[in-house]
Amino acid sequence: MAKGFGDKATPGTVPPLISGLAHDRPIVEGSKLNVLNELCVGCSYCLMACEDEALLVEGLCEVIEENCTDCLRCLLWCPTGALVYS
Repeated sequence: MAKGFGDKATPGTVPPLISGLAHDRPIVEGSKLNVLNELCVGCSYCLMACEDEALLVEGLCEVIEENCTDCLRCLLWCPTGALVYS
């Protein structure tokens, strides 16, 4: 990975996780997946990673909260760090 990309790729922090067989979930109550629109480039990598139909990409990514299982696949695949928990 290029050093410049690595320095700028993740502006947020990865939340503390509870390890489990099905998913790793954030343990901070009230935190939810959000999109930083200024970083989203509409690449659809998150959409391809999501198995729960929790994302919609039409120009920019949008989270469909009721479908999100907090599996973190999208967060890990986002190349610009546009997906964060807050």
